[in-house]
Amino acid sequence: MSKTFLLSLYEEAVRVSKPRHCLPSYFSSFDRNQRVCILGAGKAAADMAVEAYNYFGANAYGLVVTRYGYENTQPTGNIEVRLAAHPVPDEHSVEGAKALLSLASKVEPSEDVIFLISGGGSALACAPPENISLDEKLALHKFLLRSGASIEEMNTVRKHVSVIKGGRLAAASKGKNTSLVISDVVGDDPAFIASGLTVQDNTTPEDALAILDKYGFSEASCIRNYLNQALPLPKVSGDYKLVANAQSAIDAAVEKAKAAGWDTEIISYTERGEAQTVAERHAEIALEYKKRGKPILLFSGGELTVTLGDSQGEGGPNQEYLMALARALNSEVGISALAADTDGVDGSKDVAGGYIDENTLAMALQEKLDIDELLKEHDSFGFFDRLNSHIKIGPTRTNVNDFRVISVLS
Repeated sequence: MSKTFLLSLYEEAVRVSKPRHCLPSYFSSFDRNQRVCILGAGKAAADMAVEAYNYFGANAYGLVVTRYGYENTQPTGNIEVRLAAHPVPDEHSVEGAKALLSLASKVEPSEDVIFLISGGGSALACAPPENISLDEKLALHKFLLRSGASIEEMNTVRKHVSVIKGGRLAAASKGKNTSLVISDVVGDDPAFIASGLTVQDNTTPEDALAILDKYGFSEASCIRNYLNQALPLPKVSGDYKLVANAQSAIDAAVEKAKAAGWDTEIISYTERGEAQTVAERHAEIALEYKKRGKPILLFSGGELTVTLGDSQGEGGPNQEYLMALARALNSEVGISALAADTDGVDGSKDVAGGYIDENTLAMALQEKLDIDELLKEHDSFGFFDRLNSHIKIGPTRTNVNDFRVISVLS
């Protein structure tokens, strides 16, 4: 199977997840001639603001915060677009969060507020409580990123060490609230997408402390002291609409594959777990189809994790998954695979993911790459960089998690 075709399936999944495809129909229930406040945060926020401006024109005003490099390429009118850091927040994340809260608090009760939320919003709108510094919040954030904690666990902690997350942004508004959301969370729990800026959340400060205990966060921490005294999260009301997620993305790729004459199977829309472990299980499925002599495309979504521990390797879950998959397939003829993050960034480098086939291990041997050692050190970026097998497409300005497809030829 050619890399080009598998890449086209990934590109279709990304296309249907972009704001210009998935968002406009959701504005149709609003009067385009009314004044409306637009507030948002996330990797897709700028392009979501573009679509809001395209519909409401000068009647829309407000603010969204997105990642550096993800700024709008089209006008947004009276909707300001601010830039901040991701995945580790910076001072602009704090300033953006405070500006969002300030605008929300000034909305009139008769006015519509549309929150445009997408993955990445948790870091991009970051406002720690007064007695916790940004540096202390960053230390917590970096600890969680390296701990192997799930995105849900990370967001549970972050929302309780914040003055904007856990529904607090929506609670600041007295207007008629509607959230339009692109999900980057496995299972699409509204409370975890961008740390639930605009939805009711039922976790507690005690839950956050339990997660810190689970992963061994420092006992001598002002964050622990704060959580021991923290107030419950506020009550939140408003409409909530999911406009794109992993399922809609994968379904679009499946339809494209079927139109090209392929049989398909969806292993899971909501795969999670350690990348190497999942790869070994997926290899078993692929090898079973190969043994049956049945050509097929195997799709999966969700979000995998890599627990770094003390290793200093660079890469991301999709690259590590593919490296482990290549090892488990052991150069089986006729099996190839592509795995990439739909936001265009897998891990610490600006690559979306990678590609493997029956020649990958031979190429690695020729380059004197020890795949076992590289997997042990979680250095998947180095592996694919040497083999020139990365998928590089740049920022997609959306995010519905990982996209994986395995091609099995008879």
